[in-house]
Amino acid sequence: MVDFLSWTFLCCLLLSTIGHHWQSFSSITTIHMGKGKLGACGDTAHCYTQIHTVSLNDKDKLSILQGCPGYPGAQGLKGDAGTPGMKGKVAKGEPGAIGKSADTLLCWCSVITKIFSTANTGAQNCKQLLDAGNTLSGWYMVYSVTGKPVSVFCDMDTDGGGWLVFQRRMDGSVDFFREWTAYKKGFGNKQSEFWLGNDYIHSLTSAGSHELRIDLIDFENASTFAKYASFNVMGETEKYKLILGDFTSGTAGDSLSSQKNMMFSTKDQDNDSSASFCASAYKGGWWYSDCHFSNLNGLYLRGSHESYANGINWRTGKGYNYSYKYCDMKFRPV
Repeated sequence: MVDFLSWTFLCCLLLSTIGHHWQSFSSITTIHMGKGKLGACGDTAHCYTQIHTVSLNDKDKLSILQGCPGYPGAQGLKGDAGTPGMKGKVAKGEPGAIGKSADTLLCWCSVITKIFSTANTGAQNCKQLLDAGNTLSGWYMVYSVTGKPVSVFCDMDTDGGGWLVFQRRMDGSVDFFREWTAYKKGFGNKQSEFWLGNDYIHSLTSAGSHELRIDLIDFENASTFAKYASFNVMGETEKYKLILGDFTSGTAGDSLSSQKNMMFSTKDQDNDSSASFCASAYKGGWWYSDCHFSNLNGLYLRGSHESYANGINWRTGKGYNYSYKYCDMKFRPV
């Protein structure tokens, strides 16, 4: 390729020298050199190297014009990566289309709402169960004002029925000389003796007005009772204080009014108004004052006993030295 260009250049000089002796005139000389099939012109094309000599006013100018382009060369090496561009700005997109209504979710919400509504609107006491046609005494489920289910014994026979029983003594099979937590949560046996639990008694008497009835049976199977116009128990922060109405009737006489407005005491919590520890002395959990006229959670001593006032005693009934065979405490709405 170098020899070819050198040869071409010499030819052009020769022509320029010859042309220098020509008369001054404007002219264009074209020389076509070579014939071949190289380059991008294809196999049948004729490609030439063109040399133009231009003469203007005795001054010649040489121009070498490019012929057909050659084939592309080999691909070069990949260049280095450029520097990272500037981080784009974050922009809030357009709001999306409104989705379909959540029929399934609404359905489940309706079911859940119905379940809770059913719980909250279930029977809240034994009187409601009786009015709904449940005439047999036994264990039923009722609901507190907060919707919490509570298993309770309903007396559907005594004095018109509809009584919720929260205490029962009958055979001495359950120990009632217990700590605060036991009386708070409840204890005993559904088939025999039990204490429902101060938390439940409070919850179930916290709404509305309720009357109280106490039934006693001695070991000669003689039955007596006492009734009070109103009854409810405060919460634990008030130490389950007894709120009691007037004595209204009963063959057992009134042995509970002396415990009005008293806090509950147990073997590990002394909340009475006495200088002595009444719960410890009289072996029960009760609304002791200074100390008691009744002690229905005392020891099960089977009738007459020599010890003083520590049995299931009712002062206006058989006094402090007689422990009853059976007793229960119950309330119903009025």
